[in-house]
Amino acid sequence: MGKSTNKKVLKELYEHLYTLQFKSDYMCLIIDKASDYWHAYKKGFKINGIKYKRLLATTGGVKSKTIVFVSERLQDELRNRIDNGRNPGKEMIPAKFGAYEALSCSSSIVVSDPCNILVVKDCEVDILEDVITLNDFNAGEPELLHKKGEAIHKNVSDGFGLMMPWRAARWALDLGLDYIPSGLNTRAYAFEKGMLVTFDFIDFAKEHNKFVTYDAWGKEVDIRNYDVILTTSMLKLWDSYTGYEDYISNCKKNNYKFCISKICPAVLDNERDLNYQFIQSYRLTDEEIQGLIQPTIDEIKDILGMDYRKSLLFLKGMGLNSENINTYTSDFVTALMIDKNMINDPYVRNRIHSMIRKRINEAKTGVIKVNGNYQLACGDPYALCQSILGLPVTGILKKGEFFSKYWADKKVDNVVCFRAPMSCHNNIRKMQIIDTEETGYWYKWINTMLIFNSWDTAAEAMNGEDFDSDQNFTTDNAILLKNTRVLPTIMCAQKKADKKIITEEDLVQANIDSFGDEIGLYTNGITSQFDIQSQFDTESEEYNVLDYRIMCGQLFQQNAIDKTKGIISKPRPSEWFDSQSNPIKPTDKEEEKKKKEFNKKIAADKKPYFMRYIYPQLMKSYKDYMESANQKCICEFKLTLNGLMEKPDKTTQECDFIDYFEKRMPVSNGNCIVNKICRIFENQFDTYLTHLKSDLEFDYSILKSDAVYNNKQYRTIEVLYKEYNDELQKYQQRAKKERISKDDINITRDILSLKFEQECSIACPDNHVLTNIVLDLCYRSKNSKQFAWDVCGETIIDNLLKKNDYIIWFPEESDEGDIIFNGKKFIMRNKKLEVENDSNFIR
Repeated sequence: MGKSTNKKVLKELYEHLYTLQFKSDYMCLIIDKASDYWHAYKKGFKINGIKYKRLLATTGGVKSKTIVFVSERLQDELRNRIDNGRNPGKEMIPAKFGAYEALSCSSSIVVSDPCNILVVKDCEVDILEDVITLNDFNAGEPELLHKKGEAIHKNVSDGFGLMMPWRAARWALDLGLDYIPSGLNTRAYAFEKGMLVTFDFIDFAKEHNKFVTYDAWGKEVDIRNYDVILTTSMLKLWDSYTGYEDYISNCKKNNYKFCISKICPAVLDNERDLNYQFIQSYRLTDEEIQGLIQPTIDEIKDILGMDYRKSLLFLKGMGLNSENINTYTSDFVTALMIDKNMINDPYVRNRIHSMIRKRINEAKTGVIKVNGNYQLACGDPYALCQSILGLPVTGILKKGEFFSKYWADKKVDNVVCFRAPMSCHNNIRKMQIIDTEETGYWYKWINTMLIFNSWDTAAEAMNGEDFDSDQNFTTDNAILLKNTRVLPTIMCAQKKADKKIITEEDLVQANIDSFGDEIGLYTNGITSQFDIQSQFDTESEEYNVLDYRIMCGQLFQQNAIDKTKGIISKPRPSEWFDSQSNPIKPTDKEEEKKKKEFNKKIAADKKPYFMRYIYPQLMKSYKDYMESANQKCICEFKLTLNGLMEKPDKTTQECDFIDYFEKRMPVSNGNCIVNKICRIFENQFDTYLTHLKSDLEFDYSILKSDAVYNNKQYRTIEVLYKEYNDELQKYQQRAKKERISKDDINITRDILSLKFEQECSIACPDNHVLTNIVLDLCYRSKNSKQFAWDVCGETIIDNLLKKNDYIIWFPEESDEGDIIFNGKKFIMRNKKLEVENDSNFIR
């Protein structure tokens, strides 16, 4: 086959691929105004001659004002299948139903159908607990009450059910797993979502010699006939069917499958990062802050020397071994594992430098490494089994007790537990880890989940956590354990939306009510209040009022969630976050003036200093302000701003200038814990980063093969290379001008890379010839080398492997190691990769 024929075949194949990928019957519409949505819903619209009608809105999509539309010819059939024979006369909350129907769009993997499914009522208990209640039912600010022995009704199985170990093993085969998972997040047929936890409920029934129970509809059944148990909190519209037979027959009729969307891992991480929400409420000394962040400082210092071995530990993590390095990826990290000389490649060094800068900037925002990990949460399956079989519900775990095999195996008795989004220290829990013969027997299949007891409000403290795949971060960090204060759970008053017989108009209005996401706004407001609070003594009125307002933040977060359910809630008081709100008037009485002055004094109207590293626009505003202030300072006082600050004896005019400068600053510069962390990392690393160099000598011929090319081939690819650079430059300028989001920039860049990869492949079908041309284009100049790795990454790796006898190197933790990284020892090991004879596939 000639070169021209190759090009034609490749072009035809790519065109066929585009045709397969393009789904003309399904599109997502981004809404600008509510009136546009109503018009699109009522009238529909056409694209390329196809008329589209509304189908539904996904939970994530509605926040970004994105609605799913489908071709008119499919709408009725799709709507019928999504409804799945439910009782249309059943009254429901429109927003909740919208979320339930959106489950049909979940990304998931089909597995084999269970033999038999039992649907049961949830396990519910009543407890007494000291709590703080918050409500905004009355006029004025929210009401906060401390209540002793408050009666609380709990659903302790909210969002989870059970599966027999053999069923978990069968699904593990379907999913290609080499272990039995502790739990699986399911999308079982229609209107279902939740976790199935691996637990031998038939063994439990035998232990208690009780096998007869009742399903959710009151039908008497024998538990031994089932391999999966769903709770009614998992099967959202269970009461819209006459029984399980009615439900499952409709699911089969409408071609629903049993699907899995999330899998509990085989093993858990040993180290993960905190974030500013987790630590902002702690009261730490400067020495404790330094102790908390020192491992992160050490890690960064370890990689700044550009030792390729430590660079691999930073890039790939510290858990490498011969079993988990088999993933074949065409990236610069794999190249470095193959040939240590790649550490001198300007592209590799720039990428590592960029990642170091990113890591340092993350650390400035409280992303601090500690021992710990995230675990999916579940309630006590033992208690659920007791409830199913009509036994007294006691559970295995008592009040204050929790089970985590990970921590139990490490002989850790206490951990600190977090869950985002957080509002205050009341959301943090110190947990006692229990490891007994009983937990060892009954929880033996649950290796990577955190099990909550049924008798306290720990789940409620985690901003109303349930067990349908929510996860918690736990750590045994000694500094955090020592400084975690035991505080009551905050219980926000629950508001109820009206139920009604659902119409399409109700769903459209529910979507409009859900547009946008204010949770981030309220969470940032809380963080700003912590920074203002740090300026006052803990016994002061200002500190205590801000403490109250911070706790109220949880209520405002709840109100933002309620808004998506169609519930109208009061907004947060504007004077709490805007110093110019509710200004002092000449007619105000003295008491009113004092109140307004007090509110102005503690108004959290600026983001904290450290958030500059989270929000690029805030960083730009800060830099522009500092540059302008510095110029004014030089003009007025013949001193730089820093020079004026350090001047010992300032004049009244100079003091006024500094006072005005600080008041007008676009960020809050208080001494909150994360601002302190931010300044430490700035002092440690900002000056050093400016001296990083990437211009070492590098012989890029190690990336090439012996393939040859002619001048015509070179010129053809050169034209495409220039087009790529021009398009990329124009898009970057537009992205900066229009403030396009980072996610959208990355997506567009990936599309651009794919486009030119395909065009280059068509222009030069021989991968080795193409690679040599592209390498010469990129590496003979100081231009970016990204094009080479985007277009020819796989061939570059293939060339490196061939020249290095298909051996890949990796650092493995060992007491005999000579590499010290983050306080641990590592040794370099290697493995020869197997190559299939008929392809370049590497195992």
